[in-house]
Amino acid sequence: MSLRHHLGPLVSGIFIVFSCLGLARFAFGMILPNMQMELGMNATQAGIVGSANFIGYFIGLFGVARFYAKYSVATLITRSLWTQAASMLLMAIAPHYIWVAIAFIITGFFGALANIAVMTYIAQVVPPQIKGRATGIVVAGIGLSIIISGAIVPLINHTLPFAWRVSWGIFAIMIIAVGIFTKKTLLAFTPHASTKPTEDTLTTKEIFTDAPFLRTGFLFFIFGMTAIMYMTFFVAAAVTKWHVSTDISGTFWAVLGISSLFSGPLFGIVSDRIGRSKTLGILFGFQALSHALLAFSIPSFYLLISASLFGFSTWAVPSIMATLSAELFGPSHTARILSFLTLFFGVGQIIGPLIAGIVTDLTGNYGVIFGFSALCLVAASVFSLYHSRLKKLPKGSLQ
Repeated sequence: MSLRHHLGPLVSGIFIVFSCLGLARFAFGMILPNMQMELGMNATQAGIVGSANFIGYFIGLFGVARFYAKYSVATLITRSLWTQAASMLLMAIAPHYIWVAIAFIITGFFGALANIAVMTYIAQVVPPQIKGRATGIVVAGIGLSIIISGAIVPLINHTLPFAWRVSWGIFAIMIIAVGIFTKKTLLAFTPHASTKPTEDTLTTKEIFTDAPFLRTGFLFFIFGMTAIMYMTFFVAAAVTKWHVSTDISGTFWAVLGISSLFSGPLFGIVSDRIGRSKTLGILFGFQALSHALLAFSIPSFYLLISASLFGFSTWAVPSIMATLSAELFGPSHTARILSFLTLFFGVGQIIGPLIAGIVTDLTGNYGVIFGFSALCLVAASVFSLYHSRLKKLPKGSLQ
């Protein structure tokens, strides 16, 4: 069956990812400079707020498989979205960065539930031969949210007082609307019987001693750490290091979003054809270049190239990881494996912004953190390409 036979779940999936990850997390990078100024936050404190979201996300990963087995997909996702919206409204009225961080932990927790649930759902309702393309299309929701936030936030900054607070409020209302819109479709399309969770005989020890699983987790850790460093501090670096205005940084942000629309669908097709490992190696190579450009004092024009490369290569990675979760130990274990893999991602997300903020305050230079992340991504690219060349791998390989 072609993708058009699964149009309902795909469209719903796009808007759910648009909400639970895009507006509820990645819009933070666009809102941060204004919020940082009003609340008097330094880079370390900004990193603490960014990491807070992923602490919540990390905690959520431990319960997502249980929630997914207990509740219907529609109930789990819509309630998670609405709770995220409520926590974002709390952020909008927070008087201090600590209160913002606490609310952001809640946002991250329910973001984990909604994201893992929808990616598992998509991996289970589409046939195996188009799984990479389908999950790739869904993560385009992140790019759409980046475009929207890149357009809305500068406009609000120019027209309304308390702009960052208004931005969070508007995004919360949008998430509530998405929950209402997608619930009917999620109820109409259910996972195939063969992919529903069964009595789980796969032990945690078997999972965490599986070499392909650990390789995949290591790569997801590097991705989580570097991608979130970039998303958190790209706009702040553009404003501080290159003295770019909020309007122009919003344009860069929108370019990043537009290029990311093509990332998931294109590399989903590529991964279906040449394998997951080779595709990851290519993606990490592009990401390394995008980070490296920010490590040097170059003309601000190159920020556009960096943003384009980052968007074009980054958001295919989570979709490939969702596909791998269905392939490593079989479709019936997808939710559990994806939640375990995302633990690596979560640790990287927590560490990334915090380290980046501390190092930036110590050095006074954003170039150091982007140089470090570029080196990490080069290592991840080499690691992926090396394992793609192995002749024979055990069950659960990255091939």
